[in-house]
Amino acid sequence: MLDNHGQLDKWGKRFLTLLTIFLALRIASYFTLFPSSIGVTRVLKIGLRIILTGLSLLLILKLKSRYGDFKIKYKMALPMGLYLLYLFLGVISVFWSTGKGFTMLQLGMTIETMVFSFLFYQVIVMFEAAYGVTRSFYSRMLGRSILWVGLAFIIGLFVNPDLFFRGTHGGEVQRLGGFIINPNELGMLSVLGAAMGYIELLSKQNRGYNYVVIVANVAVLLLTQSRSSLGAFVIVSGIYILLMENYFIKASIITGGVLVTPYVLNTIVFKQGDVEEVMSMTGRLPFWSDLIEVAFPDRPILGYGFMRISPNTFSDKFDSVHAYAASMTHNTFVQVLVNLGLVGMFIVLLQMIVTFYAIGVEKDKWLRLTAILQLIPLIINSTTEFGIFGETNYGIMFYQLVFLTFTFYAAKQARPRNDFLDMVLKKGKSKR
Repeated sequence: MLDNHGQLDKWGKRFLTLLTIFLALRIASYFTLFPSSIGVTRVLKIGLRIILTGLSLLLILKLKSRYGDFKIKYKMALPMGLYLLYLFLGVISVFWSTGKGFTMLQLGMTIETMVFSFLFYQVIVMFEAAYGVTRSFYSRMLGRSILWVGLAFIIGLFVNPDLFFRGTHGGEVQRLGGFIINPNELGMLSVLGAAMGYIELLSKQNRGYNYVVIVANVAVLLLTQSRSSLGAFVIVSGIYILLMENYFIKASIITGGVLVTPYVLNTIVFKQGDVEEVMSMTGRLPFWSDLIEVAFPDRPILGYGFMRISPNTFSDKFDSVHAYAASMTHNTFVQVLVNLGLVGMFIVLLQMIVTFYAIGVEKDKWLRLTAILQLIPLIINSTTEFGIFGETNYGIMFYQLVFLTFTFYAAKQARPRNDFLDMVLKKGKSKR
């Protein structure tokens, strides 16, 4: 397959690098870079996100000034429409929320993420339309941006291990991510990066660089010791193996996987031989059970308000009888059921079904495969962590970019815009 990067001129290659940096910075905006100072961290997070959203609009204007007007054409608007309906339900839930301040904060961040995703994806499709590329650059950008983030964590591991490592199980288990980011979230990110490397290899793009992308992300994944992310990686890798053409490499990967399985099971899956911890999903199952049996029946239709699971207006946490107290459910679907009730759950499930349908009817096989390999880690992570409909996290942004891929595209106008020439022509006609 033709290397899409080779279709770009010097300016185009620089612009693509800029977009990759943009995406890496956006991912970094979800990190707690200063764990000791909550105030500074919040200012940096919110400030960086708003700046990147504003700059996305400027990039759209830059592309229009250089290449002329673009027309946004909608393929299937329903996935985005249903998502906006979900957000609208969240907005009106402020009226009955048990924590109005928290609900408005989460709403603001989720809506801002949607605005960024909408603008940033416009930049991507306009850029691709300007150069008439045959395959999207998105997997390349995402894979490389995640690689840079992963390398930063690996370097940080040696520079400041106390910051980049988090001790669990009494300090016996050390997990990459520290208090900068939840190790499970970092593990999910690394699976996304590896998946994008697989996409690039299957489409016969730069092999050397993409092998580095995969190896570095696998290293990050193993250092996070995330069980859910490891499961997602196995599924994604299985799909890659089925699709690849080289049977020798297929056999080598399968053999290597079998050989390392005992080590992985002992060190990551059954940490310190604790089978009960795995069976209870580290205490999540009894917590979910209490939420569904105690919290949900009290407000089954509309829930406790966007991102709220506590019936108590004076506390952010739900006090579980059989587990722990927490302010989030560690399962995005239980989260929606409790905070927006059956109405919210219906909208979310319908939105996902429509998104899956849009993926299924898409003619571009690379867009389909890219979406599928993203959704696997995103949905698996959503069953154990914040998730795609949970409290603000970069998984929400990635999911928004997935369904926007099948919502619209850009087409370059036949005649480039030239404001100065148009003004001259108009003056000439008026004189006649």
